[in-house]
Amino acid sequence: MSGVRIAGLACLALTMLVAPTLAQTEVTNSDERSVEQVVRDVYDLVSWTDGNTPDWEVVRDVFIPEAIIVLRYPPDLKVMSVDGFLLDWLRFQNQLEAAGVSGFQETVTSAAVTEFGDVAHVHVVYESSIPGTGRPARPGVDLWSLIRADDQWKVVSVVNELPRDDLPAPEFGE
Repeated sequence: MSGVRIAGLACLALTMLVAPTLAQTEVTNSDERSVEQVVRDVYDLVSWTDGNTPDWEVVRDVFIPEAIIVLRYPPDLKVMSVDGFLLDWLRFQNQLEAAGVSGFQETVTSAAVTEFGDVAHVHVVYESSIPGTGRPARPGVDLWSLIRADDQWKVVSVVNELPRDDLPAPEFGE
């Protein structure tokens, strides 16, 4: 047997031995990402500074295709699909950019997680701010429902409420 053929067979054998281990590691790593971390990642994904805007396709991948997002803009209620939610964010991003603003931040201030098998709920209090405007951060409350599918947590729904004088933000967890 030539040296090239032996090297080729050795590579093939090594691939056959290592590939199952790599596949197992990928599943384990995605499964290790907690439901809370998936939700916290969304807040990081929709935040940006210095004009480095979010990758909306990465945001889309966090949701199941049929997910529903409900936002409260008192007294209005806005019910959206994932596409509608992303378009809403793009409009907001464009408004900020037109106003000369190059960033937006959402930060989780407290969270509580309930898991049961492959379903989970995450209650979040967050603060949103627009750096450089001098406006104070505003709190909000999001209630997330997730399902574990293909060893990954995916968002099924998000329901939002904005605190007001007669409805202060609760504290969850932390």
